[in-house]
Amino acid sequence: INPPTVAQCISHLIELFPTQCAHSDFSRVSHGILEMSRFFSELSVYQASLSIEQRPSVVAFSCVLNAMECVSTVSLPYSVRQDFLEDIAKATHLQEGMMEVCKARSHLRELHSTIPENQFDTSADGGSYDRNMSSLDRLSPVSVTGL
Repeated sequence: INPPTVAQCISHLIELFPTQCAHSDFSRVSHGILEMSRFFSELSVYQASLSIEQRPSVVAFSCVLNAMECVSTVSLPYSVRQDFLEDIAKATHLQEGMMEVCKARSHLRELHSTIPENQFDTSADGGSYDRNMSSLDRLSPVSVTGL
């Protein structure tokens, strides 16, 4: 039996996002958060404290929180963020201020900071990859295409 993965946990957490928002590009923003969360999850495999020692749900929650950090409050209003965090807390008992979440977020930020800034454009659409890059330039950090 396979244990839950960080990517699976992210998908489940994103399902808790409010489905409606006054912002017209909300689906685009939520998709950007999902993609950026997945990117953070790929980075997490490079750190044993995240990929081995931490629960996948904690890493996934940390990935989503860090992805939401990349989105302006205009695109994702504070009230929507808070509703989402409350829904997650009710469903999973995960909270933003938990020590293990704070540590995981810090590790993910450190890993993200090692990537040159011009690799990704997080301002255009709420955290998704730069659409000007060719698909070959966007290989996952855990890509096996060279094998």
